[in-house]
Amino acid sequence: MQKLFFVVLTICGAITSMYAQVHQQPPPPVPQPAIPIEFLPGSDRFYFQAILSRDIPLTKNKVRFISVTNYATEYRNSNAAANDFVSVNIVSYKLTKHIGAGPSAANVAGLGWIPSLGFQFGWRQPSWSLIFNPAISINKNTNTNNVLVAEYFPTLSKDHNWRLYSRLQGLYIHDLKHGDHSRSQYFARLGLSYKQFAIGAGANWDYYGAAKKEKRNYGPFLRILL
Repeated sequence: MQKLFFVVLTICGAITSMYAQVHQQPPPPVPQPAIPIEFLPGSDRFYFQAILSRDIPLTKNKVRFISVTNYATEYRNSNAAANDFVSVNIVSYKLTKHIGAGPSAANVAGLGWIPSLGFQFGWRQPSWSLIFNPAISINKNTNTNNVLVAEYFPTLSKDHNWRLYSRLQGLYIHDLKHGDHSRSQYFARLGLSYKQFAIGAGANWDYYGAAKKEKRNYGPFLRILL
C-alpha cells in the first residue's frame, strides 16, 4: 500500500511539473528604446530629425539597426534646391555589451549614397547616453564617416519626470582621396524635459565642401519620445 501511494505521489508530482512547464509564462520582452523626433523652426531653415535604435529579435538581439535621419528645408520655396537631407543607417552586430561592428549606408545631399564599414560604440545610463560610429566607405570615393550623439539628462524632481536636457551631436565626412573636408554638421541643444517631451534652445552649424561653406540655424526646439 505504501509503495502504491509513493508511485501515485510520484506520478502526480511529474504531471504537476509538466503542467507548470507547459503553462509557464514566457519572459517579458526587453523594452526597446523610444524613438525621439525633433523639430526646430530656426532662424533660416526648418529642421527635423528622427533617431531609431532597434534590436532584431530573430537574431536573439545580437543585431541592432540604428538610423539617424535629419532634414532641413528652406522657408522660401524658390530656394528649394538648398534643402538638405542626411540619413545614416547602421546594421550593428554586438561584439560586447557596448561595442558592435557592421555595415552602414549614408545618404547625404550633394554626396549621394555612401556604403561603409565601421564600429559602433554605445552606452546608456540613467542620466546620460552616448553613441559613436566611426566608419570608412567602401565605394570608389573613399571617405571617413563619423557620427556622434551625446546626451545628458539629469533629474530635477524626485519623481524623475522633470529633467535637464542637453545634447551635442556631430557628423564629419572627410575625403581621404583628396584630403579635403566633404561635409560636417554640429548640433547643440539645451532645455527642459517633462516625461516624453523636451523643449529649449537649439543651434545647428552645417559645413559643405572643401571650402567649408557655412550655414547657421538658431531657434527653439521641440523633442518628443514616441
